[in-house]
Amino acid sequence: MTISFLETPMKFQVEGVTLPVALGLGKLMFGLSAKLQWVFMILILSFLFINRKNHTKVDFFIILILILILSLEQFWMLPELDARVDILSSGGSLPPTPLHNYFIYSETAKAILLITAIILQFKTQPNRL
Repeated sequence: MTISFLETPMKFQVEGVTLPVALGLGKLMFGLSAKLQWVFMILILSFLFINRKNHTKVDFFIILILILILSLEQFWMLPELDARVDILSSGGSLPPTPLHNYFIYSETAKAILLITAIILQFKTQPNRL
């Protein structure tokens, strides 16, 4: 969440950072972030299945939606955005695309889903210390 909502807008405000450098940094950070998110998703899925009797259908539904969003980002949005970064960084120009907004919406949806999942865990697993 910090990459999407903090690092991304801040890098464009750093004095002396050119657009190609900022775009290249974004490409690198989002690529790494996507890989880490898949690692965490696999861990979450593993723990969810190990303890499946302690989880509701809603828990599994949230994870399914998160997997769908991660897949859309990994296999559609990021490759398209990376290609745009390459063109822009080499001095090319491109018409605007709504894809960047879609990526923002997907990142926001993931944050909301993760927060919801955490809240639901506290409600369904009270006093389990």
